[in-house]
Amino acid sequence: MTETTNDAEVEQTSGSRSLGSRIRRLIERFPAEARTALYWETLANLAAGAYLVSFSLAMVVLKSILGADALEVALLAVFFFGSSLFSPLVTYLGRVVPMKALVVVPNVVVAGMLFLTLVPGTGSLFFAVLIGSTFVVRVFPRAAEMNMFRLIYPDTHRSTAVGIVKAVGALTGLLTTFLGWGIFALGESAYPALFCFLGMMLALSAWCYSRIPVPDVNPYAEAETVSPVAAFLRGCWYFVSDRRFLAYQLAFAVAGIANHISLWYVVDVLEDGVHASKTVQAWVVAILPALFVIASSPVWGRLLDGWNPMSARAVFNVIQGTAYGFYALGGATLQSWPFVVGAVLHAVGNGGGMINWLTGSMYFAPDERRIPFYNGVHVCLTGVRGIVGPILGYYLATDVKDLGDFELVGCGLGWGVFVVSAVLSFAGFAWMTLLSLTDPGPRTTAD
Repeated sequence: MTETTNDAEVEQTSGSRSLGSRIRRLIERFPAEARTALYWETLANLAAGAYLVSFSLAMVVLKSILGADALEVALLAVFFFGSSLFSPLVTYLGRVVPMKALVVVPNVVVAGMLFLTLVPGTGSLFFAVLIGSTFVVRVFPRAAEMNMFRLIYPDTHRSTAVGIVKAVGALTGLLTTFLGWGIFALGESAYPALFCFLGMMLALSAWCYSRIPVPDVNPYAEAETVSPVAAFLRGCWYFVSDRRFLAYQLAFAVAGIANHISLWYVVDVLEDGVHASKTVQAWVVAILPALFVIASSPVWGRLLDGWNPMSARAVFNVIQGTAYGFYALGGATLQSWPFVVGAVLHAVGNGGGMINWLTGSMYFAPDERRIPFYNGVHVCLTGVRGIVGPILGYYLATDVKDLGDFELVGCGLGWGVFVVSAVLSFAGFAWMTLLSLTDPGPRTTAD
């Protein structure tokens, strides 16, 4: 008995050392200057990951605690999905403001805003506008962080680094979700404590990010003074003139809008159609996605360093389309297991798709000064899809909605909206595959 126990302990210790040595070897692959950046950005994402689940937690507060009406819930969703429309401002400000400052300062501002949930006597509308406003401010760190990736990581290690830091953030997000459930169980008046915790974590993240070493010279700075309107019009001209990038964004949009059309509808079908328990819903909507993003992101990161963004997106579109096929099967048969399989597949695809979303647009930039523009366009178009997609999905899924003075007549597809998303995903796969096969290579070397 003792010998067996000792053998097990030795095996476990050996496994732990093996895992530790793998992590150490992975980090040692990075150049020395990139290791310091990876260290501080990992800590920053460990803290900022708590904020990643703020939208889902805020929806719970609005619907279950504050008793918000449909308009206030929709308002929060518009803030969340539409905030990306402000990303071109990051490109404009990046001409005179260092990108690291555009990550650190807005995070500090949002941290302070979250403490306003302590203000007594406020209602659901105040909460919706307050949390929604944090989404708008947070678009600056989101877009600026994408530009920072080019500054702090070499091309050969960038996707690996992003996979590591985003997996860490997803882990914190999962743990914060469990913490939120525990705080909500304490009583309806306890929810401000959760958002104050998110504020403290975001402030800690800002401090960690401020420690990342960056070049003394801002490569995105421009001496030319241009008005915001002129910069916007010039940007529109650049975008439509760059046919490679335009084709990539159009192909990206085909499968990208599939998520916005029907992902929100998963929980509705689970609750109203399948009548799944709250536990099953939590696993499908929150727990499984977080677990498999955490597990798959580092793996995808190492693979993506050798792929072009079109090939990568084609793979993720196939995985996404298959996931929506399982969602459709679950809606048709009113069983929960296809939703579980779909959630796992969707999360595995998102583990790499998130990295591709954050880094893919840099591939088309002709020089470093244009990187903020290409990333800004990419994030802005995501915001457009984020507003249009749920509205279109609602129209496709619902039948007739009584809005008081008039009725909204939809297509009434119900779970059939998942089929629409599956078709769009596979269409995106075909288009991205074609772009990959005809791709001449990165812009900096191809042109």
